[in-house]
Amino acid sequence: MYSSEPNARNADLSLSTSDIYRAAGEGVILMADAERLVKWGYEQRFRDPLSGDSLPLEQRKGFNLVTVAYYFGAMLMISACAWFLGDKWSVIGSGGIFATVFIYMLIAVSVGWWVRSKGFIVGGGLLITVAVCLVPLLTYTIEDMLGIWPADHPGSYANYYPWINGSWIVMELVTIVAALFALRYVRFAFLTAPIAFSFWFLSMDLAALISRNADLSWKTRQWVSVLVGLCTLLIGYFLDRSLHKVGEPRSEDFAFWCYLFGMFAFWGGLTSMDSGSELARFVYLLLNVGLIVLALKTRRITFLIFGAVGVHLYLGHLAYTIFKDSFFFPFVIALLGLSLILVTVFAQRRLMRRTLA
Repeated sequence: MYSSEPNARNADLSLSTSDIYRAAGEGVILMADAERLVKWGYEQRFRDPLSGDSLPLEQRKGFNLVTVAYYFGAMLMISACAWFLGDKWSVIGSGGIFATVFIYMLIAVSVGWWVRSKGFIVGGGLLITVAVCLVPLLTYTIEDMLGIWPADHPGSYANYYPWINGSWIVMELVTIVAALFALRYVRFAFLTAPIAFSFWFLSMDLAALISRNADLSWKTRQWVSVLVGLCTLLIGYFLDRSLHKVGEPRSEDFAFWCYLFGMFAFWGGLTSMDSGSELARFVYLLLNVGLIVLALKTRRITFLIFGAVGVHLYLGHLAYTIFKDSFFFPFVIALLGLSLILVTVFAQRRLMRRTLA
């Protein structure tokens, strides 16, 4: 008798294209079979309901000509509107810039949505991301026409990227909200990039708004960077958990950009601090070791890189400051590194024996 209840043998299993290609890379199936299976899956997923014909397929993600062309095209669109058009204020004014950007965004969203419906997921997602990246310029034109700013007038839009000013904060917050709104309907990982980028800028402009002074003390900038970076990391973790259903294979990495920019702000703020206390520096070492442990838990190389660099900086401090006159210190560190590698090797061998036993 067979039970009608689902179990590990008869439960439905969902595999992404990355899972299939990874299986081919590990020798489970042939690469040619993987290519045919993915092509068949896309044909079933993107088939014209009226004619029954298969819709054109988009080349899978990776470092290839299609992906490079996609992102280069998106960069050109953002540059043409956000940077070059932002310099035309004296010619067409705030009203003209607003109308141009609004139409530009409307076209990008419409074409992006239509392209995604035809099966070109990356191309359509990038067009929608382009529209989100233009939100700061659109917000600036509205504030400029109304004459309403959180602080003083920040000057021309060209100052948005190089200068810190509390008046930029509304542009950053509106961009974050727009990107989150877009993510609700379009599950495209690169949409988290403008969120992370805006939070990174927010870490600098928020302090300027609070103090009403763009010339902040270095210590204030450090702590604001650490706090906003930590918030960005938490948002990345939340996006990763909320946009990915437990038990389903991952097809998009929604946390990468938040983790990357969050670590720039959080780790950068911590690293730039110098309390003059060896205890504080040792705590910094422990935090970086914690990042390495977190990398193992979350399988995120971003945490591993920043943690490893932090540990390396601390060891450099010991070598050039604390033990600069010690002849044996370099050999002790080298022996420590060698022992760590050997322990890791032996631990893997022991784990393998237990698995095969």
